[in-house]
Amino acid sequence: MDKVTFRQIMCLTFLVAIAMKMFMLPVLMMRVSGRDSFISLIIMLSIDFVFLFIVCLTLHLSGEKNIFELLSSAFGVIAAKIILIAVGLFYGIKLFMILIDVRVFFSTSVFSSTMSPVHLIPLVLLMAYFAFKPLCASGRLSEIITPIVVVSMILLCCMTLPEVDFSYLFPLGAEGGERIMTSCYSFTLWFGDFSILLVLTGKTVNTGKKVYFALIPAIIGFVFLVVFSTTLFASYGDMTEVLTYGHNISNMTQYGAGSFKFGRINMVIYTMWLSAVLLSAGLMTTFMSHAVDYTFGRKAGKLLTAVCLAVIFFCSLVFNELNRVIELMTAYFWLPSIIVQYALPLVTVAAVIVNKFKEKRTYDKARQKA
Repeated sequence: MDKVTFRQIMCLTFLVAIAMKMFMLPVLMMRVSGRDSFISLIIMLSIDFVFLFIVCLTLHLSGEKNIFELLSSAFGVIAAKIILIAVGLFYGIKLFMILIDVRVFFSTSVFSSTMSPVHLIPLVLLMAYFAFKPLCASGRLSEIITPIVVVSMILLCCMTLPEVDFSYLFPLGAEGGERIMTSCYSFTLWFGDFSILLVLTGKTVNTGKKVYFALIPAIIGFVFLVVFSTTLFASYGDMTEVLTYGHNISNMTQYGAGSFKFGRINMVIYTMWLSAVLLSAGLMTTFMSHAVDYTFGRKAGKLLTAVCLAVIFFCSLVFNELNRVIELMTAYFWLPSIIVQYALPLVTVAAVIVNKFKEKRTYDKARQKA
């Protein structure tokens, strides 16, 4: 059964809310706007929350139509295929970025040298598993992962927060509005993740209006993100020049002096967090796979999905300068990120409105004939 339950939607929403923002994002933002990254983070999370509501609205009103049926009935088959293949290609790029994030994490916090791309083969195979399995597999896995991630977050809070002086976060606004806004739009590739939940359109089991409760786990995830990121902002707001791409959330000791008390248990905790990243990557692979299936047919879609994953892995072999890749992604992919991740929910909710209008007009015509 290619459907997810209400509880699984709640779990998936929570994991997607935190996945792309845990490791690299805080230090990337700090390199642009210092401690004022706190303001930029709040702005972007607020925007994401609004778009999550739009996604929930689409899931509620779309009925049994999947995203392709929804778009094709509203705008035509050709337009639907163009939209979905463009989104699928974008998520291929975002999957590549996730591989870069994972390599940076393990290169700086686990291994003594840069992680070899060969170590990514199991992760690519895991993505292939998600691509060729029904959504219910991701849903069931999310129910297992979510409690583990929540417990790890609570443990890390207990370990580190008592050691942090949050007064160092002030004064806010010292960097100026321009740097705050630059920090907002430059890293949109790391935001806008809720659009991936549109792959659940038409694939929910008796959810109805309950889907709006998905806003609650998103808020909980955002609270954790803000707390942990603020810890980093407060600790390093006056010396961002010492931060490198490897000196970020993945470098656990920056989160408080508590690390010397607890040893490397924080490494275990962050490895638990990594499971959320893997599930989010799996959902992106699923979206990409479904987009290819809808566009080229299921048989050709499976082959093309495998080719896409092979290309993503090949790119990870070719582009070994990880810091340079991050800089290029930040410089050139913020606009495509805005267009795809924020336009897609708007397009789908517009499709819902168009379909409702068409259904009403058809009903009125049938009633007049009767």
